[in-house]
Amino acid sequence: MYELCYRYNLLNHSWIEVIKPEPAGEEAMLSFHTKEYVDVLKKAGNGQFGFKMFEHGLGTSDNPVFEGIFDYSLLVLGATLKGAECIASGDAEVAFNLNGGLHHAKPDSAEGFCYVNDVVIGINYFLEHGYKRILYIDIDAHHGNGVQGAFYDTDKVLFISLHQDGHTIYPGTGFENEMGSGKGLGYTVNVPLPAYTDDDVYVRTFKDVFVPLSEVYNPEIVVAQIGLDTLKKDPLTSLMCTNNSYRKVISEIKRSCPRVLVLGGGGYSINDVVRGWTLAWAILNNLQPNDPYEGLIAGEMYGHERAGDDLYDEPYMLPPYLKEDVNKFVDAKLDFIRKNIFPIIGVK
Repeated sequence: MYELCYRYNLLNHSWIEVIKPEPAGEEAMLSFHTKEYVDVLKKAGNGQFGFKMFEHGLGTSDNPVFEGIFDYSLLVLGATLKGAECIASGDAEVAFNLNGGLHHAKPDSAEGFCYVNDVVIGINYFLEHGYKRILYIDIDAHHGNGVQGAFYDTDKVLFISLHQDGHTIYPGTGFENEMGSGKGLGYTVNVPLPAYTDDDVYVRTFKDVFVPLSEVYNPEIVVAQIGLDTLKKDPLTSLMCTNNSYRKVISEIKRSCPRVLVLGGGGYSINDVVRGWTLAWAILNNLQPNDPYEGLIAGEMYGHERAGDDLYDEPYMLPPYLKEDVNKFVDAKLDFIRKNIFPIIGVK
């Protein structure tokens, strides 16, 4: 992504700074994760692989262990906290940690490729520094179950997640009736999407939920997990989106609040993820990607990343015979949210 941003003149501007993050301290990880889990993760990072780690989700195909995993986790967390610090101090309005967004990790276990929940710890940083209305928006195809669990009973964080229906994909959660509890009732908003959801349906759904909720909630900070496994080329999901809908969604997120902490999240069609995040960075900075060398070198010289307009995906629309069923599924979810959540938040 760095190379593409550099190539498209998305870094060489006075207000943009690329910061080398420092690893977070262990105490930062302990602010959410249990000491037992942190100790086991640390041992795994030092090459001490024991059966105890399996009790904490380590050593699985989703969460393999290797030397350095603890240090890596502290570095990811440090980058997210640095972004939060820059925003909270007023030094930046937008910060992007593309390695962050590890939204599945639980207090006592790793889960879904996530060893440390930098999202929760980053949001807590804002809460600890006096912010009282944090909006968390998660557009990864997988439900952010670890973040939901952390803020399920509070009204200080409005959690909104659009994701593939949990009946068809990991982690099997994120249904519309998961609405929060206690003071947090109505502050957890889940929008499960059916397989084959395309750009048209995705953008409509996002605007129908996120826009009215964010306008009424009026967040002081937005934390956005912008995973790109919603793309139709992604090998692990069944949504059918392109980066055309992704760009529209990123624009709405930016419009919702002047201060946005952006975290990368998932995405397993790597070249498509890199192009999408490059476009997201451009939108977040009100920039138009510009390649000054376009046309000077034959396209095949660029390698797998493509040149010029190929940053942008070709439009895709679902066939009508499938679109009708997708719309019916989504309309039922939207109707539930309008009836059960909008009144709590104050959306008319």
